[in-house]
Amino acid sequence: MSIKTQYCKRCANKMSFVVPDGDTLSRFLCGKCGHIEYDSPVPVVSTILIAEEKILLVKRAIEPYKGKWAPPGGFAEKGEALTEAAVRETFEETGIVISENALTPFFISSITSINQYYICFRGHLDHRVTPTFGPEASDASWFGRSDFPINEYWMPKLISTVMQIFDCVESKEFKIFLAKVNEEEFQGRSFSIT
Repeated sequence: MSIKTQYCKRCANKMSFVVPDGDTLSRFLCGKCGHIEYDSPVPVVSTILIAEEKILLVKRAIEPYKGKWAPPGGFAEKGEALTEAAVRETFEETGIVISENALTPFFISSITSINQYYICFRGHLDHRVTPTFGPEASDASWFGRSDFPINEYWMPKLISTVMQIFDCVESKEFKIFLAKVNEEEFQGRSFSIT
């Protein structure tokens, strides 16, 4: 594994890739000020918008997964609550405004292959709104179970969960999903909301 040179964000000293005292993993350590740089997972938010038993997806115009369909979403910004990030990303990628209060936690997953945590919210609209899309999406469309783009979905291992989402949409009995996902496997479970 090739380790790139990293400089301390506190004092600009060149950092060493070592196992710090009391730790078990190699990390970047600044020998001057003692700062340790942790490679912690990054939080990413997404939103499943539901209307008339359909969900809204955007076709990604940027990497990763360029050309694949996915729920609108992206990285939370510094100082931004997860729900604020979901509202902003939904608007940026679809042109649809949704209130933070209209969002309910829906799917929480660890995608270990890309070192990210995904926090997905669901939001309900009374009717389908025609989406617009910005520079991060090349298209946006509403899909039902029968026309869902299975072969073009950004994370194929999530298709079984997407079909369970349609079960929830059609029955109006929602769950919270918890999963660990990578390119090779999916481990998930769901919890009924009472």
